[in-house]
Amino acid sequence: MPPLLHEHVLVTGAAGAIGTAVCRELILRGHCVRGFDLREPSPSIDGLDDMLVGNLADADAVERAVAGMDAVAHLAAYPDEADFLDDLLEPNVIGVYHLLEATRRHQVRRVIVTSSCQTVEGHDWNERCLSVDEPFAPLGHYAVTKAMAEAWARYYAQQHGMSMIVVRPGMCPRDRSQWEWLMQDELKQRVYLSHTDAGRFYALCVEVPDVRFALLYGYSRCEEPYPFDLEPARTLLGYEPVAPWSGVPDGVL
Repeated sequence: MPPLLHEHVLVTGAAGAIGTAVCRELILRGHCVRGFDLREPSPSIDGLDDMLVGNLADADAVERAVAGMDAVAHLAAYPDEADFLDDLLEPNVIGVYHLLEATRRHQVRRVIVTSSCQTVEGHDWNERCLSVDEPFAPLGHYAVTKAMAEAWARYYAQQHGMSMIVVRPGMCPRDRSQWEWLMQDELKQRVYLSHTDAGRFYALCVEVPDVRFALLYGYSRCEEPYPFDLEPARTLLGYEPVAPWSGVPDGVL
């Protein structure tokens, strides 16, 4: 069902695999979408209202990107384990702070913060289904930065009354080499997130009304037992994964 209101939505990380899928789905659903990234999307995204090239570490650039937006889907980040000071600190910590402060100042209706299932990777999700209430168990600095982003989102919801949804997405390949790596790892295939499901998941996060704070797992259909609890996303968003792992690339690949 299309949204009742077409909103102005900022997608950070718009040139990335999930970001591109989210932009396309939001445009398809009639929203006005502005992208923000370090580079232009390639190929370009048809129907994009505006594409700003900038750095999350630049507070003024983030301020310009957020201005006039009704919702923000924050996907931009350094996406892998790396040196904390040289690679992770600016995009994954300082950049998140700039983004959340700008959304607070501009009174953005809904902010969607992208975390990672790696925040709980230290638990044995191969043996049992992990709930959204599991304590953090990061195994690297990247996952620690995502745990920090989750804590910040909860802080802004509780202390500033903002509507925050934290998403822990599954494994959504961003290039051909990642796809080939996923082909060889049956365990990771259980947390596969197709580009189609990713776009729909984030669009539902933009559109769902009356949320103060929520933490949700998002991945595609797989064989039971499920590795992460999808029930909160089903209940809140009406999300049901439709694209199981098939070994056939979709989306931007």
